[in-house]
Amino acid sequence: MSIKKILISLTFVTLLFSCSDEINTTANEQNSKAIKRLAISTTPKKFLFDAIKAETAGNADWVISENSSGTPLRYPNPDQLTVTATTLETYWQGGLSSWGIALVKEGHYVESIVSGGSITYGNTSNTQDLSKFDVFVVDEPNILFTSAEKTAIVNFVKNGGGLFMIADHTVSDRNNDGKDSPAIWNDLMTNNTVQTNPFGLAVELTNISQTSTNILIDPTNTILNGAQGAVTKLKFSNGATIKLTPTANSTAKGMIWKTGLAKTSTTGVMCASSTFFNGRVVLITDSSPADDGTGNPNDILYNGWSDATVANSHSRLHLNASYWLAKLQ
Repeated sequence: MSIKKILISLTFVTLLFSCSDEINTTANEQNSKAIKRLAISTTPKKFLFDAIKAETAGNADWVISENSSGTPLRYPNPDQLTVTATTLETYWQGGLSSWGIALVKEGHYVESIVSGGSITYGNTSNTQDLSKFDVFVVDEPNILFTSAEKTAIVNFVKNGGGLFMIADHTVSDRNNDGKDSPAIWNDLMTNNTVQTNPFGLAVELTNISQTSTNILIDPTNTILNGAQGAVTKLKFSNGATIKLTPTANSTAKGMIWKTGLAKTSTTGVMCASSTFFNGRVVLITDSSPADDGTGNPNDILYNGWSDATVANSHSRLHLNASYWLAKLQ
């Protein structure tokens, strides 16, 4: 066979495989293409945001994208493939749209679990199984996790996943089912089938409003001093606090405390992290800092994400934490 024929054959085979990839339009293939298309980051990661635990109840709007009726969308609209470096966060409607747009701008992929979806780990028939994602973000859940969901979440972390937990102040039950986010997170950590208090963290039943500069001094901590810049303030507008239990997990670490507390205090913490086997966890106990103020117009929202009084510290904290959880820093 001539060299020319060989080259033609190889080109045909290459095109054949390429066309085959394009023909496959399953959700997983669509996700893969999105990552390749947006690969600004050296290592693109996949972030899954929860939207089935009443994250839009009451005045809550803790989703990255929703339709005009306020219904969360699995795939952001407009398509994240159309996001560019100059896209405004108002491109998507949702109180966490700034967070989602920021991740996509840096080459990552975002998606949400919406009505009809389920939280599983190791279920190959679930296209949104946690094993298919790098980081799971749950901002102020207002419905208890089931026993199976708690097992899935803890095992996801145990096997290398990143879990971003956000709570709100005590007595913040937005859907009036008798459980608020502090109770729900504490239930996951104390009442699961994998390990009691796996992360060494608990949400204290408190309600504080203050801007704290009482931040851990550690230049090597990439959550506080990561690629997005240094975190210098954290403003709580009615948030809870965290209790650390190093005896349960020696990696439980406070990063930001209430004003006036020693940086060795195991209570009164506003932001903490820990590791569990191969995975990582971050807990922030107020939903206000992630709120960009531009969700459903029927909700009362506030711009905490880019609050000028904290000089971009909120966006830096959430994005640095996101990338730490994804093991990018």
